[in-house]
Amino acid sequence: MRRTTQLLGASLVLASGLALTACDSTPKIAGNWKADDGTPVKVIAQDSRCQGMFYNGTKPLDIGGGMTCSFSTKKDANGRYSLVVSQPPNQASYTVDFTGSDTVAVYSGTSKIYTMTRQ
Repeated sequence: MRRTTQLLGASLVLASGLALTACDSTPKIAGNWKADDGTPVKVIAQDSRCQGMFYNGTKPLDIGGGMTCSFSTKKDANGRYSLVVSQPPNQASYTVDFTGSDTVAVYSGTSKIYTMTRQ
């Protein structure tokens, strides 16, 4: 009886974990992206490394060296996800709005900088 109870408990824990995983609706931002501002393809890797994502105002800026992108898992009060791009000593925060699974509008404050489409 005890063994059956343990197996039932383990099955419930596993099922709950699978259900939570299935409910994860956070869009995936990793991939290659083409921006509508004419800049080269932007790359965001699963391990947070990225290329071409740092902007100084509305212009891209790359000082060389590693760049990382940190993407939030929850939307803010405006319905957007946050994106923090770091290329030391520079760091900038943006918000992103997924207008589809493969299209993202990138904002600095309330101003849209560009829209990018997954390649």
